[in-house]
Amino acid sequence: MSKWKKFLMVVCGASLAVASAGVQAQAYPSKAITVVAPYPPGGATDLYARSVANGLAEWGQPTVVDNKAGASGIIGAEFVSRQAADGYNLLIGASSMFSILPQLNDRMKAVAQRVEPISLLGLNPSYVVVPITLPVNTIGELIAYLKANPGKFGYASAGIGTSQHVFMELFKQRANVDVFAVQYKGSGPMVVDLIAGRTVMAIEQGPAVLGQIKAGKLKALAVTTAKRSQALPDVPTLSETALPGFEAVTWFALYAPAGTPKAVVAKMVPQIAKTMASAEVKERLNAVGVEPISSSPEEVNKRQSAETAMWRDVIARANITLSE
Repeated sequence: MSKWKKFLMVVCGASLAVASAGVQAQAYPSKAITVVAPYPPGGATDLYARSVANGLAEWGQPTVVDNKAGASGIIGAEFVSRQAADGYNLLIGASSMFSILPQLNDRMKAVAQRVEPISLLGLNPSYVVVPITLPVNTIGELIAYLKANPGKFGYASAGIGTSQHVFMELFKQRANVDVFAVQYKGSGPMVVDLIAGRTVMAIEQGPAVLGQIKAGKLKALAVTTAKRSQALPDVPTLSETALPGFEAVTWFALYAPAGTPKAVVAKMVPQIAKTMASAEVKERLNAVGVEPISSSPEEVNKRQSAETAMWRDVIARANITLSE
């Protein structure tokens, strides 16, 4: 075969590939899309899932939310990771699932390698909250109270390896206090016991505690983000109070099975950006203290890698383990 014929074959092949990708993007979606929320209904993950589903439904195909809860999000994530890489099964992933859990659980480590990010969806400020009956009103007073009662109190956590767990362990290490973990199966029962004073404190995301704070059932002493929360602007950051430099934020992102066609991902990214920037979504998420955002897949990977390194040290120092 002559060099000229080989050249024509390469050019034609490349043209066909480009044309095929274009057709695929135009054809997608041609059937129902499922957005998996790997936690129970009612929480932040569910809010993101329904926002994404409503946005993708604008393409004219049914889009449903499937809550597959369990094992700190692993069950739902594993389900999506085993689906066809065609853009019809998507996952709402929390930062803890991808920057923390893979360091604790081989099952989630494998899952993380079988999915790829599409876009960030939002940032969830977390608050240091205590029961109304606790005789403290500032972070400094809380730290002094815990130091005066070493090992006596338990803090509330939504499960081993969750952001609530590792954020508190970072707090313990930075504040040099001795308080043990009381693990719950999610934020709901955790907050109930915290309000009742069965635990001394928690670091919990806005959607789970903002209503309780505003209703006077919990006291918010600080927020864990670098800047104050728009939802509670009078609550100081940990960094500006007793723990300079303290910053921990929970983020959420949209994922798809690894190998999803680039043309499909490229079609999703601007649609997700449009959805998260809409007035309706902003109003819904801002009401529970969430900041909706969007990004490129590369930005998700960059954030994920940086936080993996950050939490590795916390996990090692706290000797956190997660059973299969």
